[in-house]
Amino acid sequence: MSAVHGHESPADEFRRVTSVDGTSLVVERVTRGPAVVVMVPGGPNGRRVWAAVAARLEGTHSCWLMDRRGKGDSGDTAPYSLEREYEDVTAVAGSFDEPVLVAGHSSGAVCVLGAATRGARLTGLVLYEPPWPHAGWHPTAEGADEMDEFIAAGRPERALEFGLRELVGMPAAAVAAMRGGPGWADRVALVHTWPREVREITRLPADLAPLRRIAAPVLLLDGERSPAHHRQATSGIAAALPNATV
Repeated sequence: MSAVHGHESPADEFRRVTSVDGTSLVVERVTRGPAVVVMVPGGPNGRRVWAAVAARLEGTHSCWLMDRRGKGDSGDTAPYSLEREYEDVTAVAGSFDEPVLVAGHSSGAVCVLGAATRGARLTGLVLYEPPWPHAGWHPTAEGADEMDEFIAAGRPERALEFGLRELVGMPAAAVAAMRGGPGWADRVALVHTWPREVREITRLPADLAPLRRIAAPVLLLDGERSPAHHRQATSGIAAALPNATV
């Protein structure tokens, strides 16, 4: 069961939630408003990757940014699996008095989808490019292996660059711009958590039938310059959901 530690007064900015396997998860409130939204990062990102988006919702939403297991201030428990991450999102969402909106990016969006298929109490989902395999695209574990090799060789930046170029599909100029911008060091520090997520995503079934269980409305977002396989995944997911908008 999930458990919230400490006070739950409106003044609180942090809460710790205990997942099914005992892992301690941290969420931080960064804005205030009448509606609650939990924001789940993707890949090698801590919770603050959502901060700029959350800032635009000041006054309309209380935005709670989540550190996924193994990242930031949250704990980690072996063995890793996406199923545990589904339980994490379910536990965090369930720590609020009422069902909440949950937003997720990339592998974080996969975690939100997985939680929703397993009965998490959500009023809605906002998902940016969940990398769910589909008929036209199914990733392999080779990329995760190469990232692990760079990490083992003491080259975490090279591992991050490789993942962004070869797995996400970002052009070299975009990766270079990221390297010179804020958040790069944080991603480098968390890149070791990325290969395990990639391996789990390669094992996801291309059959999207389980997504039909999600009754809550889903808003799917696409990047206008993203690789085609991301848009194809979004289209396939939207077609499988009973209440989706792209």
